[in-house]
Amino acid sequence: MVGGGAAGIMAATTAAQRGRRVVLLEKNQRPGLKILISGGGRCNLTTTRTGADLEAQYGVRRGRFLRHALRSFPPAALRQLVEEEGVALHEEDLEKIFPVSRKARDVLDAVLRRMERAGARMAVQQPVRSVHRVEGGYEVRTPDQAWRAASLVLATGGLSYPKTGATGDGYGFVRGLGHTVTDTVPALAPLAVDAPWLHELQGIVLQDTDLLVRDRDGREVRRRRRPILFTHRGLSGPGPMDLSGDVEERHGGCSLSFVFDVHRRREDIEPEWLAAGRENGRRGVESLLPRELPERLRRTLCTLAEVDGQLAGLSREGRKRLLDVLTNLTVPVDRSLGFDHAEVTRGGVSLDEVDPRTMQSRVSPGLFVCGELLDVDGPIGGFNFQAAFATGRLAGLNA
Repeated sequence: MVGGGAAGIMAATTAAQRGRRVVLLEKNQRPGLKILISGGGRCNLTTTRTGADLEAQYGVRRGRFLRHALRSFPPAALRQLVEEEGVALHEEDLEKIFPVSRKARDVLDAVLRRMERAGARMAVQQPVRSVHRVEGGYEVRTPDQAWRAASLVLATGGLSYPKTGATGDGYGFVRGLGHTVTDTVPALAPLAVDAPWLHELQGIVLQDTDLLVRDRDGREVRRRRRPILFTHRGLSGPGPMDLSGDVEERHGGCSLSFVFDVHRRREDIEPEWLAAGRENGRRGVESLLPRELPERLRRTLCTLAEVDGQLAGLSREGRKRLLDVLTNLTVPVDRSLGFDHAEVTRGGVSLDEVDPRTMQSRVSPGLFVCGELLDVDGPIGGFNFQAAFATGRLAGLNA
């Protein structure tokens, strides 16, 4: 087995529990580096979502592929596994599950203890140089030696967080074994947005705003209502980061639209504004905007709409401009901040070429592919670790 992350550790543990002789090769000096840095060093292990709702978070195609893995090893099973190793877990905002200790190290130690107890062996500082089919299985070469096995599990991850040693080596290995690798782009990364007004809002967090991405033809691609953080380089937080893969895979020409008032229909807002003006025309125009929005943002929206002063002086055209920035403020966006800031990779081994019930390759028997190496990614919130552990388990059950 190759790759000492979540998927590889789970695959090694499960295979060893079946009585298989297992060696897990890891290129770094320590395994599980992405586990250690995830969730700001606290490890957002999984989610509370279940069933069809859980699968839907990955999109139709990827969710369908993951169905068997997620239903045979749902979030509750992953939680139980970690808690059985003495790590207490609890739920936080956005249905996220974290260790009570707030230490990712506790989660990593737990899964490594379980792997060691199962009898799997780990060899660190063993970067794989080549993978070949040989009679009776596969040969994996590292700088020190050649390893042979009847079954091979590749869990080498993608290109995200290169500081953890991610270099995309696995893509070359699977291509050499006959697999197709779809285009790989950063996902779950902050978005780079050049609008000056947006940078001036640095530090503001919005909890209840819709953010949607449109393609170059103006078609809506995806919409998210999750926290948004304005930064000096653009937008971060779960909402924008969830959309970054959609932006990147379209290679430019996208736009982002904000819906700052999500509780009223657009056609109901203007009559309410007119009534407010009749009741007290001396009120400031800014008072028309939802009080839940930070004051600095309300002032910016008025500036962008080119309206100020009192309600009595607000023209019909001014109301329309203010309504537009409130319900459809749009900025161009072509890219994210890239793989250095991405939590996962979108793209990878084509799902058509992997059996979703076993994770075995359909083109190279005895090869199993799992984790981020697959063309699978989900939103922020523990979904990607859940997919990694679940697909790793299937690989370990069948390798």
